[in-house]
Amino acid sequence: MEVHAHTHTARKKWTHYFWEFLMLFLAVSLGFYAENTRETILHKKEVKTQLNSMLSDLKSDISLFDSVTDRNSFGAEMADSLVGLLHSDITNTTEIYFAARIVTANLGYYYTNSKSFEQLKTAGLLRYIKSKSLLDSIGTYYASFQWLNNQIDLLRLKMDEVHKDNALLFDSYVFQQMTTNIKIMSATGVGGQRTNIGKPLASPSLLSTDANDINAVSLNYHYYSTTIKFYVRNAMALQARAKGLVEMIKKEYKFD
Repeated sequence: MEVHAHTHTARKKWTHYFWEFLMLFLAVSLGFYAENTRETILHKKEVKTQLNSMLSDLKSDISLFDSVTDRNSFGAEMADSLVGLLHSDITNTTEIYFAARIVTANLGYYYTNSKSFEQLKTAGLLRYIKSKSLLDSIGTYYASFQWLNNQIDLLRLKMDEVHKDNALLFDSYVFQQMTTNIKIMSATGVGGQRTNIGKPLASPSLLSTDANDINAVSLNYHYYSTTIKFYVRNAMALQARAKGLVEMIKKEYKFD
């Protein structure tokens, strides 16, 4: 009777399985770490590229602020002049017509070129900006334009009231003749040029010299002037913030 020898497979020790698991875990972890590091480097590089573009956007904003502020300040100055004329020299109709029409031709709006900011936000790259103060400053700057947009609606309302009540005093045909001499002055930025209009060729008559009509028109220009001055003051503060943001980005990312 044959006796068959049974072969027994040697059993691996638990330490062998442990080292196999450890080596596999390390390989997967290192692969994940390497890929994550590579993506982080690429994202940081893209952040730097976008922030360099943001510098150009901010410089464009700063230039536009200067131009629009010049235009709006000119309009406010002429509105104040008109209020004074209507209450002290009603016979000076040449200057009254001129001031009234100049104001309505010189309303400029502040806006921002936020393309780089929107790309950073959409791509989820803002989290790669390490400086919390820089990140907060960027967010605050672009969020502030929502307030300016709301202020634009108020300015448009004030200007609509000016246009409506101007019919009480001013001859439309005189305004039409004046606009044939429109000139664009101080072209220092897109959307912010000062508009200058020729004065009437003769001393035109006002349609009414009634005190209530004069006061209604004068009040409209007064309210417009105070609103536009408030708009300008806040825009100038925002411009200062833009200049500060430029310096922060340059310092943090070593831009020239």
